[in-house]
Amino acid sequence: MPALAVFTATAATGTMRPTIATAVAIVLAATSGIAVLWSTRVGAGVGPDRAALGVLAVACAMGAVASGVQAARIHTLAAHPLTELTGGRTGVQLLVTGFDRPIRSGGVMVPVRVEVTGSGTSARAAQLDVVLLARDGWRGLPPGTRVETSVAVLEPRSAGDPPALRALTAPRVTGLPGWTGRAPAAVRERLRQVSGRALKGEAVGLLPSFVLGDEGRIASETREEFRAAGLSHLAAVSGANTTYVVGAVLLAAAAVRVGRRGRIVVAGLALAGFVAVVGPEPAVLRAAGTGAIGLAALGAHRTGRPLAALAAVVLLIALLDPTTATGAGFVLSVSATAALVLVARPVAQRIRRPWMPGPVADALAVCIVAHVATLPVLVASGLGSGPWALPANIAVAPAVPLVTVLGTSAAALGPVWESGAVVLAAACSPALWWLDTVAGVVAGLPGSPAVTPG
Repeated sequence: MPALAVFTATAATGTMRPTIATAVAIVLAATSGIAVLWSTRVGAGVGPDRAALGVLAVACAMGAVASGVQAARIHTLAAHPLTELTGGRTGVQLLVTGFDRPIRSGGVMVPVRVEVTGSGTSARAAQLDVVLLARDGWRGLPPGTRVETSVAVLEPRSAGDPPALRALTAPRVTGLPGWTGRAPAAVRERLRQVSGRALKGEAVGLLPSFVLGDEGRIASETREEFRAAGLSHLAAVSGANTTYVVGAVLLAAAAVRVGRRGRIVVAGLALAGFVAVVGPEPAVLRAAGTGAIGLAALGAHRTGRPLAALAAVVLLIALLDPTTATGAGFVLSVSATAALVLVARPVAQRIRRPWMPGPVADALAVCIVAHVATLPVLVASGLGSGPWALPANIAVAPAVPLVTVLGTSAAALGPVWESGAVVLAAACSPALWWLDTVAGVVAGLPGSPAVTPG
């Protein structure tokens, strides 16, 4: 209930003015206080239930905190120098916070943190995380790189969002990244080389995309086919990636009869290694958290603890990063993980047949439950796909864990033993062919969204 109250208040006040969001926080805080006072005066068997009043008090108190956090965020955003320059141009000093991703119109989208706006005597220091749209010279900058450039400040996509930037000049590097940026960048580059040696055709670009979210070598038409088929989520690092990787490690540890505590330690190391290989971007860290919860749900006989852990993740993210908490990506991860916690195991038991191995039933259940749970979010956010998305996801379900586990192993092994990584990458070839084939066939079926590469 507290997590739901925080999320609801965060979403509801995200587009309000700071004064209105503050007023909402005050009203909720007052309601919480009234509920507390009322509960102290309730006698046994008289009036409202004391426990219900306690729940109401806690929910309103958490909602008040979330509304106050949003009011502070919106006020800070409104006071930022970039907001005042919307529609104009300025010089900025930036910190690259994530890897670039290609966009349909050409060029790349780079997550950055603005540290200084303006130049010379007009320079003003104020941090703000935004998205930079760029072309020449911006590809391949590792996270942690500091640059200076001139930008056009674009209108925000919706009220309450920060403005976006469009680079007008090539970046001038003023600070090199630390090891946390250089190491994932080196892993990405080596996996590209390994993929080029081990694979052919579209598979060369698909493997880095599925494993590391590196879409730089995927043809625009192929990317559009995956979108039209409802499979574009496979190119983003999600909680499913961590579940597959850590799950494979747990199965291997169980096969060699490692004890329960030992398996937990090995799983933790594998999770940390996954974050180190892919890169400690916010999306990766969120995926690691939700993936760990999903794995706990699959291995637990009770849903209470994983569900409580998921609620705690939602609560913390909503309070620490309200913009992320209300974003489609995070809502999709939470919806899928909650469905996995609550109904994946019963669904797997219902669809299991004597001729169907248990792991196959589990994989089908996870695919069906996650897709059905996220479909309303996809439709509401405008990311929904055609009527063939569910069959497409079921068709590729056996291939996704194989590519994820073998591909991640190849990425981790590449910097120290490239030949071994090539063997692992080559083993992904049949699964990658199947994924590409399913996307192409489904994208061409009647009712699928049009494929418009550009």
